[in-house]
Amino acid sequence: MTLTPANVDDIQEIVRSHAAIEISAGQTKSPTPRRDAVALNLAALRGITEYSADECVLTAYAGTTLHEIAAALQAHGQYLPFDPPLVDAGATIGGTVASAASGSGRYRYGGVRDFLIGARVVDGAGRLIRTGGKVVKNAAGFLLHHALVGSAGRFGVITEVTLKVFPLPEAWGTLRVECGNVANAITLARIVEARRFDLACLDFDGQGTMWIRIAGRASALRTRGEQLRAAVAPRDADWLEGDHDAAIWTAAQDWGSGHDPCAKVVGNASSWPQLCETFAHMRLMAAGAFAICRMGDLTPTPAQLAAAGFAAPGLNGIIVTGPDAGTRLGPVPNNPFEERVRRVLDPQDRFRAAPHTS
Repeated sequence: MTLTPANVDDIQEIVRSHAAIEISAGQTKSPTPRRDAVALNLAALRGITEYSADECVLTAYAGTTLHEIAAALQAHGQYLPFDPPLVDAGATIGGTVASAASGSGRYRYGGVRDFLIGARVVDGAGRLIRTGGKVVKNAAGFLLHHALVGSAGRFGVITEVTLKVFPLPEAWGTLRVECGNVANAITLARIVEARRFDLACLDFDGQGTMWIRIAGRASALRTRGEQLRAAVAPRDADWLEGDHDAAIWTAAQDWGSGHDPCAKVVGNASSWPQLCETFAHMRLMAAGAFAICRMGDLTPTPAQLAAAGFAAPGLNGIIVTGPDAGTRLGPVPNNPFEERVRRVLDPQDRFRAAPHTS
């Protein structure tokens, strides 16, 4: 059974009336629902409730699509610098927070947690809890809204979020470099970082193609691009601007769908060559801080993934899209503090705990 509440009061009543609840909105991640759970779809709880362009702060209901938010921000020359994924697929801001989904822009600006300054959440007792605020300088007490980032619905129903936003750069440009393999790309990434260029994004893939993005004043962009090119010589490199640059980074934030599942993996430089043997298509974002791995048509089971690609120390991940979305890969460390928070907010275990495999 799927319920689509129209307001927060409806959500509170649904939570109080049902023993097991699973939360969704844009359906971009599409986990397989539990048979004993009521599906709570937040698609109708949408809309920007407050937006101060002068203060660079926006508040929206959880079911508001990223596309709607991006359009409103762009009208005022602003954007979400952490590059939330699955915009064209219909992803919502609530799902983005709950899944901690950040893209290539995390390299310079940080992830969604760094932009979330407040939230409202309905807990397992049906109580509406407000956490944080609607101003950037607000750091009093326990930051429960930060705990909601990546919580995957384990703590409650996120109903509203408040985010800080940034001005759009005047221009963008990308240097695409062919490194030959992922090991060479890792080496080049460290060389470029050591030169302290002012970079917006630094991604590479499992075949060794690297994309280095810069942003700022249009008058200086080409000169900065030439300085980048000189730093990576004698490798093959192409300078891309305008629509060509935009196409590269739009594609980077398309993390697949239920028909093309993918996983988000966190590791280190020594992990990535091994992982390339497991996944045919990988994009390593934020200079290799994390990887988005497409599983393709021949999707291995979570247990097979754990056995094949997660033997390296420090390597773990989560399936982001597809029927197994929310399944953790690799060892899941015990977190007593997280468990205490969950027990306080959901003492009756109404919300689904994220599955895992090791």
